[in-house]
Amino acid sequence: MTRVAIIGCGRVAQRYHLPFLDSRPDLELVGACDRNPARTAELFANEPGVWMGGSVHEVLARTRPDVLAVCTPNNEHVAPALAALEAGVAVLCQKPLAADIDQARQFAARTTGGPLFGVNLPYRFHELLPAFTAAVRASEITSIEFGMGNPGDRLWQAFTPWYRDPVLAGGGALLDLGVHALDVLVAVFGLPAVRSCAVSGGEVEEQAELGLSFDGVPALVRLDRAARTVTMAITAHTTEGAHVLDFRRGELRLADGTVTVASARPELAALTAFYNALNGIEPGAAVPAADALALQELVVTGYRLAGA
Repeated sequence: MTRVAIIGCGRVAQRYHLPFLDSRPDLELVGACDRNPARTAELFANEPGVWMGGSVHEVLARTRPDVLAVCTPNNEHVAPALAALEAGVAVLCQKPLAADIDQARQFAARTTGGPLFGVNLPYRFHELLPAFTAAVRASEITSIEFGMGNPGDRLWQAFTPWYRDPVLAGGGALLDLGVHALDVLVAVFGLPAVRSCAVSGGEVEEQAELGLSFDGVPALVRLDRAARTVTMAITAHTTEGAHVLDFRRGELRLADGTVTVASARPELAALTAFYNALNGIEPGAAVPAADALALQELVVTGYRLAGA
């Protein structure tokens, strides 16, 4: 049985991590803490097996977990993760690595050579991505589009008000949604050159457009964190037609008319990969800090071009 503790018991922990742990009989939640102790107490009131502490150090000392899931605001990722790694505990961290790029660089350098460290970037593990990748690599690509939107700033504000705080979050749509889009694009096409960027929607931007080039092939990423509906799709335009991987619908639509439907929840894929890697079921599947840092560096370049 793998013992898991969580720091940060807000929306991400409640919507993704806790249901995932409940679905896995080989995982046991043993400890939790949050900067809002009342929320933690209410959340685990009927779970006597979960020890609730006031700090990550207390949780690590009292519960001796095998894994710490770091679900805090972006600017609070580093300290608890390093405390766990130094205690010999594996870490699964929410993206991005840190709110500040200099801190992210230092953080990434300290995650190698010790316990397993993984970043929750799930879409690279989407079950339809290998087939999409094979199709586009066998085609002559003319352009690429990636669209991603959700109504998060309206629906999540009560749970994650720190998303609108530039100090706590480190950025808006480009950092929050952009790393997901970039992770998929890099997985398929390799590292791009960032050509242009525009952001809008306030101090912590709600919308962003990022212009990229993959060995001369233009790509446009459109991000909207105040959209009316949830959307996420990548389109590779080729001389034969368009290949589309619609993450929201769970469909792969190839230029020849073939349609394949996914069966699993893609947002949980990185959690599955991490815990499988930890238990030797799927070695090497955890997203390393170096990969997450490379994505954050691209985001920083975008902000610089946008003058943000």
